[in-house]
Amino acid sequence: MDNNGDDSEKWYDHQLSTEELKKFIEEARNGKENKNAFIGTIQHSTAERIKAICGKNISKIMLESGAVRHSHNKLHHNLKDDDLLYAVEVINSPISIEPSPTKHRDSSVLTFKGYINGEIYFLEAIRPKHDGWLSLVTCYRPQKAGQGSDAAETAPRS
Repeated sequence: MDNNGDDSEKWYDHQLSTEELKKFIEEARNGKENKNAFIGTIQHSTAERIKAICGKNISKIMLESGAVRHSHNKLHHNLKDDDLLYAVEVINSPISIEPSPTKHRDSSVLTFKGYINGEIYFLEAIRPKHDGWLSLVTCYRPQKAGQGSDAAETAPRS
């Protein structure tokens, strides 16, 4: 998780546990530093779907602190504190995966739609400098979590 030159462990060598991810998100929301974290791996079936859409082999998911701040600082994104904990679950079990017509810093973007306490969307950039990685661009809900008659309450999985 350290991006400050500590060679003892690179951020991409350690996948965060749920507790470490919660801490990373909290620090990112309240801080100004830009750090990266390895938060999950792509399941084979999802990797095949992604490859069919964009032709890229994607195997890992990263989270950047700037994207955490961006997602939570926009009130119209309707996020609860724990919504970013669903990223790996939604990416690996999406209702849909669609290519975005816009790019993020010259990277292609995929939109992953999920349904956890209502609709939730994760827009993920395909990182050219980190071959085989997705990186959060933003996350949002069209409505506040739990709105609607069929909103199912679930807890984030580890």
